[in-house]
Amino acid sequence: MDQRPIVELLRRGKFPEIAAALRVRAPQVLENWERLVRDSLPSADRLTFEQLRDDMPVILEKIAKSIESDEPGRTRDLLSAVPVHGSVRFHQSFSLAETLAEYDLLRAVVMDQVVSHLGRKIEADEVVTLNGAVDLAGRRAVLAYVEFQTHELQAANEAQSKYLSFLSHDLRGGLNGVFLMIEVLKRELAGQSHLSETVEDLDTMRRSLLETVATMDRFLHAERFRKGKVDVKPGRIHLKPLLNEVSSHYAYQAKEKGLELRVDAPADLAAVSDRELLALIIQNLVSNSIKYTPTGAVAVSARADDGDSIVVSVRDEGPGIPADLIPTLFADFTRGQTHGQPGVGLGLSIARQAAGLIGAKLWVESTPGDGATFFVRIPKEMPARS
Repeated sequence: MDQRPIVELLRRGKFPEIAAALRVRAPQVLENWERLVRDSLPSADRLTFEQLRDDMPVILEKIAKSIESDEPGRTRDLLSAVPVHGSVRFHQSFSLAETLAEYDLLRAVVMDQVVSHLGRKIEADEVVTLNGAVDLAGRRAVLAYVEFQTHELQAANEAQSKYLSFLSHDLRGGLNGVFLMIEVLKRELAGQSHLSETVEDLDTMRRSLLETVATMDRFLHAERFRKGKVDVKPGRIHLKPLLNEVSSHYAYQAKEKGLELRVDAPADLAAVSDRELLALIIQNLVSNSIKYTPTGAVAVSARADDGDSIVVSVRDEGPGIPADLIPTLFADFTRGQTHGQPGVGLGLSIARQAAGLIGAKLWVESTPGDGATFFVRIPKEMPARS
């Protein structure tokens, strides 16, 4: 918030008569202001005014000082007093809009009480100066409120980062041990027909753990993108081996659902891009397609397009996506019609952010009832990043 114009305005003149009137009427200003705040703002009913009864008279006195003389330090005194009010309102859970509204009410009360005390209309320059002083106080209170809010958000983000780090290392290490134990148990129980239901239960546990790990990975990737901690490392990539690698990663999930997972790409098709980020994009698209395809096939393909780019597509035979959901499909925590499938709505958002880093374009085409096709157009030579 730029406060300099108001500061300069307050330095142009001095209005001791207005300041004196404000001092005399300060008790009435405080009383009327508190009543209006309680009546006008819903949050005021549950909040205490005890500290503000000590702080607001100080603010009113600083306002009076700022308009009664032209000493340079008077405006600084006003600015130093006001942050207390902003911090109190933040900790009392006032909204930012309510804090602003308080100063609108204060302005009206101050103007009314000063005019009543003087018994005359106040001049234009007096109005401007008095309004300017209240505006300056209001802006400084809001700035203090925002500073506290920013600090709280930063603390919350740091806590989230520590939690995600825990997921990435400690918890995931434990889950890997559980995966291994499940595989050992399955081998020991295989061939024992009377334990077939137990083996099926182990498969269900394995699927649930895979979904949990996949969700953890998405949160970790989203955190990396949010913090800007993603290094782009261009290199020559052959598309067919990459698509085969990604598809093999999801072969088990496709087999469990009875889906055919097909890959089609020319053996010599290549591009200069970031292999990890491109794989991340395709992984999220393939995972999404397998999740929402009940029967049939998921086809992953790549082809040259217009000579200077390559288009990778992931086609499914799922329920399709309604046209009204497509514009927001790649936003954070956005999900289309879930059809009973779990998820948090981060996969496509992560794919979009990764595409942006490698100069790729990501979009979807779909007809409800006839599946969906996701496309990624990547340049054969990744553009230099500024």
